[in-house]
Amino acid sequence: MGLKSKISKCTIFLSFFLFVTGIAVNSQSYLQNPKYGETEEARKECAGNLSTMTEFVKINMYDYAFDSWKKCYTNCPGSNKNIYIYGARILKNKIEKAADKETADRFLDTLMQMYDTRMKHFGQEDYVMGLKGIDMLKYKPDSIQRGYDYLKKSLELGKARSEEAVCITFLQASNILYRSNQKPASEFISDYVYVSEFLNQKLKVNETNDVKAAITNIETIFAESGAADCEALITIFTPKYEQTPSDLALLKNITDLMGKTGCEEHELFIKASEDLYKLEPSAKAAYNIGKVLEGKGEYEKAKDYYAEAAKQETAVDDKSYYLYKIASVNYTQGNYQEARASALSALGVKPNFGDAYLLIGSAYAASSASCGADQFERSAVYWAAVDKFNKAKAVDPSVTDRANEQIERYTAAFPNKEESFFRGLSDGQEYTVGCWINERTIVRTRKN
Repeated sequence: MGLKSKISKCTIFLSFFLFVTGIAVNSQSYLQNPKYGETEEARKECAGNLSTMTEFVKINMYDYAFDSWKKCYTNCPGSNKNIYIYGARILKNKIEKAADKETADRFLDTLMQMYDTRMKHFGQEDYVMGLKGIDMLKYKPDSIQRGYDYLKKSLELGKARSEEAVCITFLQASNILYRSNQKPASEFISDYVYVSEFLNQKLKVNETNDVKAAITNIETIFAESGAADCEALITIFTPKYEQTPSDLALLKNITDLMGKTGCEEHELFIKASEDLYKLEPSAKAAYNIGKVLEGKGEYEKAKDYYAEAAKQETAVDDKSYYLYKIASVNYTQGNYQEARASALSALGVKPNFGDAYLLIGSAYAASSASCGADQFERSAVYWAAVDKFNKAKAVDPSVTDRANEQIERYTAAFPNKEESFFRGLSDGQEYTVGCWINERTIVRTRKN
């Protein structure tokens, strides 16, 4: 006896067994339910096919589940949601095993129709439209617009209830349409803002790793799209801002996106940052205003906002960066001693902050002209500067290239052997750099 015959006999036996032992016990659950069929015989047959389908799906024998599924789907489509849950698995298996594209497309059409029937009988339109969109894009990737439309409908209905996978796939489809010139940049950016709002709402309600990962995914898609430029963002956000200037979520979107895109100097970013800080004083809002003021040359006010940002911030990387920004502004102003103090504050928060050491080294080097009574003492300042550049790359390998450039530059300006010998100094000997620097270092002479 062949395998197919054995399976066929097994199917008959399984149906009968389930009917006798399981279905009969729960007869009240379906015999009086018209969704199982118009007659008692039809209802029994539907229940039997449901059980047969279920058991075959459980052991991944989708080909043998197909006939029972088809009978349920045709004769009693409103009887049980498993017709659609298991039916999707059965039809996807058919699509993936199809011998040719035509057959695969036929089963995909059936899958799409089945989802429509599921919504008719069991609702959940937002969820099921998401399934339609994801499966359309998976099995027929050339139908991007169709899949996109299904996903957009799902998001419109589900809003912050939408599945993370729907949000990500929707933005991926939007990005493909944009990059293939089927959608303008402004629409793609609007789509990004749209799903961002939903995911951020979800995060507030339930801070799960899945939601966090979804936010990271859509931010990556957006960042790599090349769509975001100042003109596009201004076009999208200006009318929204003018209509609701006190919308907190909108102000955050404006400042986040324009900040990431380098549009801080635009008036819209400035206004949104100031309004955001008034409504919700925060480290990020204070930092944004500080950046704007720094760009306008209003350094003292900028430092005040950076200090406020550092005061409110709790995250190590951000807090140390805000303190570093104070140091950077002081350096720009020529306040080298104050620059060191602020950089040391940043290092107190984050000891391996290489940029802070680079800045201190640069402040030392910039002070050489005014630190020392003669050329030798002024050149000796570079020993202390190079110490900081070496320290920077030692604690933070990411700054190695920049540190090496500075080391090469200032090593060439060290005192020579003759000058050191005249002072009674030799390589390796301890030496204290004076002036405001007041730091011990090691004598190193340049090679002539």
